[in-house]
Amino acid sequence: MTRLLSPVFLAHFLLALFLAIPAFAQVPRFDMPESGLMLERQTEAGTFGFFSVLGRRAGAFGYEGKPFEVWTYPQQIVSEVQFDVAIDDYPIPIDGLATMERTEVRPEATTFVYTHAAFTIRQTLFAPIDEPAVVMLLDIDTVRPLTLSVSFRPDLALMWPAGLMTGFSGFDAAQGRYFVGEETQRFYGIIGSPGAVDVSQQPYQEEPADLPTRFELRVTPEDARAGLIPIIFTGSTTGRADAEAVYDQLLADVPGAYAETVQHYADLEANTLTLDTPDDRLDEAFAWAKVGIDKGLATNPTILDLESDVLAPDARTEDTGFVAGFRTAGNSERPGFAWFFGRDALWTALATTAYGDFETTKTALDFLQQFQRADGKIPHEISQSATFLTWFEDYPYPWASADATPLYLIVLADLWRATGDDAFLRKHWDSAKAAYAFSEGTDRDGNDLLDNTGVGHGWVEGGLLYPPHEELYMQGLWIEASESLAEIADALGEGDLAEQARANAERTRAASEAKYWLEDEGFYAVTTHFPDATNLIPDEGAQAGTALSQGGIATEQDAVVMPENTAMQGVPFWWATLDHDRAQRALDALGSGHVATDWGARILDAQSERYDPLSYHNGSVWPLFTGWVSMGGYSYARPHVGYQGLMASALLTRQDALGYVTELLSGDFNTAFGRSSHLQVWSEAMVATPAVTGMLGLDATADGSTLRFAPQLPHDWDRLALTNAAVGDARFAITMQRYDDATSFVFVHDTGSGSTTLDFAPAFPLDAIVEGLLVNGEFFESDLVTEGDVQRVVASIPLGDRTEITVATDSGTGAYVRHEPADSGARSMGLRILRDRAEDGALNLLLEGVGGETYAFGIRSPRTVIGADGVAVRETEARHYEATISFEGTGPDYVRRAVSLPLGD
Repeated sequence: MTRLLSPVFLAHFLLALFLAIPAFAQVPRFDMPESGLMLERQTEAGTFGFFSVLGRRAGAFGYEGKPFEVWTYPQQIVSEVQFDVAIDDYPIPIDGLATMERTEVRPEATTFVYTHAAFTIRQTLFAPIDEPAVVMLLDIDTVRPLTLSVSFRPDLALMWPAGLMTGFSGFDAAQGRYFVGEETQRFYGIIGSPGAVDVSQQPYQEEPADLPTRFELRVTPEDARAGLIPIIFTGSTTGRADAEAVYDQLLADVPGAYAETVQHYADLEANTLTLDTPDDRLDEAFAWAKVGIDKGLATNPTILDLESDVLAPDARTEDTGFVAGFRTAGNSERPGFAWFFGRDALWTALATTAYGDFETTKTALDFLQQFQRADGKIPHEISQSATFLTWFEDYPYPWASADATPLYLIVLADLWRATGDDAFLRKHWDSAKAAYAFSEGTDRDGNDLLDNTGVGHGWVEGGLLYPPHEELYMQGLWIEASESLAEIADALGEGDLAEQARANAERTRAASEAKYWLEDEGFYAVTTHFPDATNLIPDEGAQAGTALSQGGIATEQDAVVMPENTAMQGVPFWWATLDHDRAQRALDALGSGHVATDWGARILDAQSERYDPLSYHNGSVWPLFTGWVSMGGYSYARPHVGYQGLMASALLTRQDALGYVTELLSGDFNTAFGRSSHLQVWSEAMVATPAVTGMLGLDATADGSTLRFAPQLPHDWDRLALTNAAVGDARFAITMQRYDDATSFVFVHDTGSGSTTLDFAPAFPLDAIVEGLLVNGEFFESDLVTEGDVQRVVASIPLGDRTEITVATDSGTGAYVRHEPADSGARSMGLRILRDRAEDGALNLLLEGVGGETYAFGIRSPRTVIGADGVAVRETEARHYEATISFEGTGPDYVRRAVSLPLGD
């Protein structure tokens, strides 16, 4: 059955039937609208930046200066797409890729510019948002007639791990297009361009040869001026006719399809939170992070047919969910991690809720809920080809991890707090209780800590930290999941369950403190493990209560603590679930140069004997880990630790795939792994969530009726402007302006109905003199609360249509540093500000720098800052100073210094 196209697209299509189309070019020139964002760079020999063009149902993946591949989910259509140019009366054929000069990336499309003495070609690729297709538009300017030779390999294949019957291909000369299919006649791809002439289909009489498919397009200067040359790739899982229908409809109105794609991304920006800060780099990274997350949504029509005996009996109704990340498949059938993952989707959904894209969060939860196992477990991963094999019964991957199940509860509660959507909560309530019961039942040895043995890994799934018996990571998730379930159980009138959940949270909190805290080392250990264990018991499926049995070791007393300083501490710190004073010490360890690099947080301390900068699990840097540490810093009022992590990930936006953040990088050099997924969706989330929920302290509490705003901003920021801060159905614009004697905040109620309460708690330095709080010019009761390295002005304020809040304060004393991106391949060199406490007449700093290096950093203060202890200080402008400090020793190791700078009048 042919899938219906959108009404807007059909309207364009019907209109196009009455328009005259140039005989050769087929697509009249049109003004290409833009959604607003754009990045570009020169293409240089030896640098092959990844690019992706993604809609919900299709994608093209490749590297600048190399051929690319096209997928229409769940199948690959073609690979090695490229073109050559032959110029009339010019005897040397031109390799098109060798002439690539520039790349332009927009949310809606990627354009490559090819230049030669005889021509300029602009090749624009876009994937219509909801069509199983990729469109290429060639804008050619040539001084002579030329022949464009386009080649590809018709690699029709299902995504890993399923396979197809024997493939075939053919050419429809009347339409100028190829078809690729297989013997069941179900899976098809259509590739072509009006005016295309086949020069490659092998006659039946010839022995088959391994040659690319190739067609030619003859282009004169007059043809080129007449319009754009389209090349369209479509696919179908329901037969050739459906693939051809999409092809025909797109060809009839390319401008309409392009306009719809642009409008989608314009709407994404217009309808979600936007940032305008003094750092344009952060604003840009945040805007692109929302785009990258949106591109992680994939629609697979075959997923609705998936059946399994181990799943809950609900029918499949949702065909769209979050995949994990993208890169080229190459000779495999795995384009990065472009299939559905439970925990990836849920870590990402915390970001979509944070910036107000509530419908996407609901989509993520709905998709995963329909694959929940009968015993309540949420799946770890679902292949895009799962429908075509017994995925849930015969493969270990669906249930390999245990963390998606508590994360499901955390995300559901987070969404409810933000929206107050009781109907959606009740829809998922039985599922939530089943998930909670499953996780609760995984403490099989009765020590109040969730087990991984016999259940699935939490984070530790390999390497020298494997196998875990119990992970700190899982305990952090379980404490927050229990507190979240208690909150929503109270809202739904199930007080007994709420009481049980809160008791579980407290027991696990106490057990975690007792088990994992290492007093001498000053951080929390990563796991307990069985010393003789070599593998985890496979997940026992629905038999969740089966007794332990692992090499004769079956008791919790046999497990020992693995005393490693890891980024996984950031997970319980995210929700401030562990002891405040201990967390302060642990954040000194996490913020140090032994864990924190200029491009993000290593999973494992570089001083560990297990550390390996090339290891996936024992030393690499993941933006995911960086986000955990950043959120932990903000949650415990350590804004320098939080901000360093936030900027480390944000500054990756321009480094690899333009606009997007990669999956993992070396622990020692600022270089992504070759196997990294170059657009990793939860890496995008770890730019967004630390910016919103962390730095801005912007989230919702209660049932969508209370907006929390508790910013911890860099000390040199004098202004801030936000739009579309979401709580319930209301949207607010928020501005901040800092003056010498006051800081002003203005909240404007843009849209929505009902009353909203503001939970107001901005952070100021400890020495800031706060004289009071004014709301719309009137004195308003407030409290001062000291927390970590800051003091907060705390008040509960009803918001009207326009509410102006003024904190009368001199703003206090604090240090700041501008974080810069490391050069490609460089070692970490940036200054670390770990502690920043203005108290007792001095600015007390805990700093780290590379041995032998000298650094400059800024200080803002209404008082005179005096140099001391080898720190030179000079005033640069009113209330601003530059401090210079050197670190003894030799690199690349970081050296720590405690510095106290006296403050005068």
